[in-house]
Amino acid sequence: MKYKLFTFIFLSFLCSVTNANNDEKCFEDSKSLITNLYKNYPVDGNKIIESAGRKTISRFFSNQLTNMLVKDYECSSLNGVCNIDFNILSNAQDDIGKFSILQATDNIVTIKFDTPTHGEFIDFLIENKGKCKLIKNIKYDNNTNLIKILQQ
Repeated sequence: MKYKLFTFIFLSFLCSVTNANNDEKCFEDSKSLITNLYKNYPVDGNKIIESAGRKTISRFFSNQLTNMLVKDYECSSLNGVCNIDFNILSNAQDDIGKFSILQATDNIVTIKFDTPTHGEFIDFLIENKGKCKLIKNIKYDNNTNLIKILQQ
């Protein structure tokens, strides 16, 4: 009986450690990073990455962008709109529909949104942090980028 109890406790512990490691894993290629980001934070506006908290944001973004996004979200919680008044993953205030990944290399992922009115392109600039890929900046069609917007 003691052996069965010990085995049960050990297996439960082992499963919880495995689940924790899966939650903390990083993205080893740029396409899976961006695909996972859009899967968890769709551009319908119901759930935005900036509100997710530092730990979650840092799974997708560089330290610099994580700090800037957290700071801007805290500012907007206190003062209304600060620097970001749009969805950073679509460069729009409204849901602009479906998107496709046009290219995914080690250092850039290009997204194209297919909308009836226009086609919007967004470039995610990617950096390596060890074996992990992180977003270091987002370039938008209107000749600006996320870091520039957050520095205003």
